Amino acid sequence: LKPFGSTSLLGAPLPSELGFAARQVANMAGLYENLRQLITVIDELRDVGLQKFISLPRIVAIGTQSSGKSSLVESIVGRDFLPRGGGVVTRRPLELRLVHLNPQEYKSNEAWAVFEKISDRKYTNFDEVRQEIERQTDLVAGANKGIVNDPIVLTIYATDAPDLTLVDLPGITRVPVKGSDQTEDVEKLTRDMTLHYISDPRTIILAVLPANQDVSVSDALQLARHVDPQGIRSIGVVTKIDIMDQGTDASNLLRGEDIPLKHGYVGVKMRSQQDINEKKAVRLALQDEKEWFDNHRVYNKMPPGMVGTRVLIEKLTTILFKSVRRFLPEIKKEINEKRRSLQDRFDELGDGVPVEDGEKIQMMWTMVTDYCEMFKNTIRGKYDRKLQRYMVNLPGNAATQASGGSRVRGIMNDFLSDFVEVSITAEMSDDDIDRAIRVHEGDS
Repeated sequence: LKPFGSTSLLGAPLPSELGFAARQVANMAGLYENLRQLITVIDELRDVGLQKFISLPRIVAIGTQSSGKSSLVESIVGRDFLPRGGGVVTRRPLELRLVHLNPQEYKSNEAWAVFEKISDRKYTNFDEVRQEIERQTDLVAGANKGIVNDPIVLTIYATDAPDLTLVDLPGITRVPVKGSDQTEDVEKLTRDMTLHYISDPRTIILAVLPANQDVSVSDALQLARHVDPQGIRSIGVVTKIDIMDQGTDASNLLRGEDIPLKHGYVGVKMRSQQDINEKKAVRLALQDEKEWFDNHRVYNKMPPGMVGTRVLIEKLTTILFKSVRRFLPEIKKEINEKRRSLQDRFDELGDGVPVEDGEKIQMMWTMVTDYCEMFKNTIRGKYDRKLQRYMVNLPGNAATQASGGSRVRGIMNDFLSDFVEVSITAEMSDDDIDRAIRVHEGDS
């Protein structure tokens, strides 16, 4: 029986329920719009190279080789576009920028992709996107399974894609592929690359864990806990949940009873290898996933928000939105501080070298005057900003040494100490002293 007042006598939703649903849709639409604006700002800052100087919020997917990361990324995007094959497939980090298109302005299922290196071309065929990823990977990492930390930047516009910025890293590889360009320390290489991305405190860690393996020894969770001990910026995704041993399930893990994370865990069921070989659409696979969880004897009884790719997308969207909104004031402050620091440096460098003779003479007088001022300030022990900047740029520890004035005082003190310890008249007779007095008085 349904609760009293939940439906009309004919079983149709009441106006109050319809109004609540409409408000929910409006709230999500507002969230997506605000998120798009914030992500656009962050992406523009990343495009001008700010990421090299100031860390920017992002989501990074990590996991071992064959953990299902690539399939998960395709499920989030809603498109089949990543390279497939045996061994290590993701050999360069892939920075994905997903842009949600308004369905009212674009056709249903309309989508295209743009590579940063080929910004003047729009890819509407996602098989060509896969080929271009392979081409750019081979161009930098070589065609023989090499792994390089040089990201490919790809922007995907789609009506069914969420507004997210996601980085897909090469999986942690324990043993190099025989006959490949991978070195014996390939595990260290992939671990160090992963740590390089997730050590940033503004990065959200998407730890991908296969359910058919022991999560207590999961490399993804170990690395996440290493840089995020409290689990405050980590979210776990349990893949391959449908191929666990008969009679077992991942309910304890999804509830966070084993290894708790602030943002919890989400279980997902992705396309099987047969589905991929038969080119089953991701959209249909998401429908099958929902039906599978709804009909499962354990997962259909779990609290909402723990299973399903749609749940994961909503959770990632909300987490990224809050992260960007939280860090944006700090990013603005850091940018202003660096601008002021650089402006001060430019002011000290002054204008360009003059061309006219009169301007050259004036510049020389200015430089001589500045030098005299710095010299006098040094002798007096007075702070001089230009001199301090010059000392900082000197090699060694010149900036930490005493100023000129204090060093001169120290030398004089050392010189006078010899005469303080021994009387100056100790070796002089009375006649010598009398003669010295008479000479100085002018009476010889």
